[in-house]
Amino acid sequence: MVDHLDAGLYSIVLTLTPTRATTVRATMGHQVHAAFLQTVRESDATLAEVLHLPDLPARPFTVSPLMETPRAYEGRLHLTPEETYWLRFTVLYPPIFERFMTRFLRGEGRPIIRLGDAILLIREILTTPEGHPWAGYSSWGRLAAEAQPARELTLDFVTPTAFGFGQQTWGKKMIVLPAPEPVFDSLARAWNMFAPAPLQVDREALRAYLAAHVVVKRLENVNTQMLAFSRAPQVGFVGRVTYGLMGDNDIARAQLTMLADFAFYSGVGYKTTMGMGQARRVKS
Repeated sequence: MVDHLDAGLYSIVLTLTPTRATTVRATMGHQVHAAFLQTVRESDATLAEVLHLPDLPARPFTVSPLMETPRAYEGRLHLTPEETYWLRFTVLYPPIFERFMTRFLRGEGRPIIRLGDAILLIREILTTPEGHPWAGYSSWGRLAAEAQPARELTLDFVTPTAFGFGQQTWGKKMIVLPAPEPVFDSLARAWNMFAPAPLQVDREALRAYLAAHVVVKRLENVNTQMLAFSRAPQVGFVGRVTYGLMGDNDIARAQLTMLADFAFYSGVGYKTTMGMGQARRVKS
């Protein structure tokens, strides 16, 4: 029996080539989301239905947009068979990874991903950092054991990132700034949602440390970008942010290091299952 502390966290990169020249929506998060669930469904329909439930408190996976694409024109991306693009999926629950990979290991024809009307052939499925810098694997226990108290943490936010603070009378309150509190509290919430009980963090204690002792020290190429989701546009920030951990509290500093490393698998903030909040820690 596998110890829950050794349960896997996975980042899977698919390199893709369209079967013909085609276009896709520039904001295709819902299409990538659908493609991920369809791949799981082909191995385990019941699991896919659970992951699709509207009242699920949190979803143990993230998706990226299509990466290394040309600049959008009139809300569309023009793709050609001469170019290679890539997508990334992360999984926080090992059975999802197993079902996802089973679909491709069955050898039923050349595997494809559909994004709307576009059909993309899967050239490679990469699961290690040697294969691709955005692929990798770890475990809850390993992230916790390897985390060391840090004085600085740098996060690279590569897709628009935002934080939701509930529905108000005037609309949904959103924060689109990389302040320490929403960034790390979002990560702590996701960690506590899925991590084994012995590794849970005290969010209240962590919030107190964040409020009193964590500052933004550097901003590099930070700006906002808008995603045109079908129901409403959504603004988020991208760029590299360095946080200073100023208070001498090794427990809090180690936990924040752990959460910064966890961002690679969990994403940060709002709509991480629709391509937002893709982030990773940048080590000196």
